Amino acid sequence: MGCYAVFSREVLILYKKIGQMGYVFSSIISPFIYLFAFGYGLGSRVEVDGGYLPFLAGGIIGITVMINAFQQTATSVSVGKMYYHIFQNLVLSPVHDFAVIIGIIGAGMLRGIFFGGLIFLMAWLVFGAVGIHLSLIVGAVLGSFCFAALGVIVGLVVRQPDDVAFVNNFIIMPMTFFGGSFFPVDSLPSVLRVLVMIFPIGALNRLMRSTVWNMDMAYCGLMLFVLGLIFLFISVRLYRQYSE
Repeated sequence: MGCYAVFSREVLILYKKIGQMGYVFSSIISPFIYLFAFGYGLGSRVEVDGGYLPFLAGGIIGITVMINAFQQTATSVSVGKMYYHIFQNLVLSPVHDFAVIIGIIGAGMLRGIFFGGLIFLMAWLVFGAVGIHLSLIVGAVLGSFCFAALGVIVGLVVRQPDDVAFVNNFIIMPMTFFGGSFFPVDSLPSVLRVLVMIFPIGALNRLMRSTVWNMDMAYCGLMLFVLGLIFLFISVRLYRQYSE
């Protein structure tokens, strides 16, 4: 019940933001521009199996899931901690530490899946680029779980909400451009290819693009799940140490 209460609060905030003029539009315009500019501008020059536009669409959906699950969660936690001081109330409440973190992560997952779903619909209806399949659903769920849990860690660690942008520049931005979202990783140097295998966005992108479920996809899903669990327990530990 405590988990649901925290989750409901975060979802209510999201619901009010969605009702604001331009919030959803501003969240999908950048992915649309990427799909249009890269898909048609570079599509004829990049050779991948199945065509570049479906390849790019899977990467854009993965990026959307990552950014919305991570950034929105990190921002919500940091702002709630520093400006609204809700975390002190949560710490003093009878809600279990684990339940609080699960509620926050659950809301982050909802954000990632919701906006990732919007980009999927756009890529499907406008560009005819992707179709729904099991690995895409698993990737959206586990990817949003992993990055939402990472967002909780960052939100609890940073001292100012603006520091979330600093983390974006050094963690999220490199994963965006070197995680195989826009071009095949085969063209990267061997050292960077190893890093891509470590980046969770690399596993997420492979799940987004696969049309079959096999051992490789199971490994990608397991990687995201294990990383998410690690981030989850780190988040719980940081929350228990939290004090204003």
